[in-house]
Amino acid sequence: MTPAPVAPLEASDPQRAQTLKRKVLDRITDVRRHLNALQAAMAGFGEDFDLDVFQVEFDSDEPEELNRVKAVERGVDQLYNYMVELAAFGLELAGERRRFDETNARRDLDALARVGVISRERAARLQRLREYRRLFVHEYASATAAQVHEAARILADELPPFYRAYGEWVRAGFSAPG
Repeated sequence: MTPAPVAPLEASDPQRAQTLKRKVLDRITDVRRHLNALQAAMAGFGEDFDLDVFQVEFDSDEPEELNRVKAVERGVDQLYNYMVELAAFGLELAGERRRFDETNARRDLDALARVGVISRERAARLQRLREYRRLFVHEYASATAAQVHEAARILADELPPFYRAYGEWVRAGFSAPG
């Protein structure tokens, strides 16, 4: 029987590696329920997440309608955060990022593409999501329904393949794929 691969960080800091692996496991096991919740929130705007219906509720003064929009916004925010945390934890386990490096989602998403965990095309779409998320956090008053709608679509489309690729990376002990 072949032993399970170990992450490069385990050789130099097994305690930190164990802590990070626990965090990775926590995020990975929590992603599915939050993705299901986001998909359910999106479905509340029509079978194909209709932008026109979303726009009406985005602009509404009715609390129930606005709360349906906020369920989509929160889902995007939480799942985006999980994704970039997973990127940072994995890159540290792989020896591609140091423990005290400043948080930088742009750099980490690009690094995942560089080491072959995700494609350059997927990284570019996730960078677009990152830009939208930054807008929503820092310039929310100027965000449009179309931008929130697109961010939710990007996340719903890109998270499942990201999740599968990340899982393969975990099973490979955070070694470069291929």
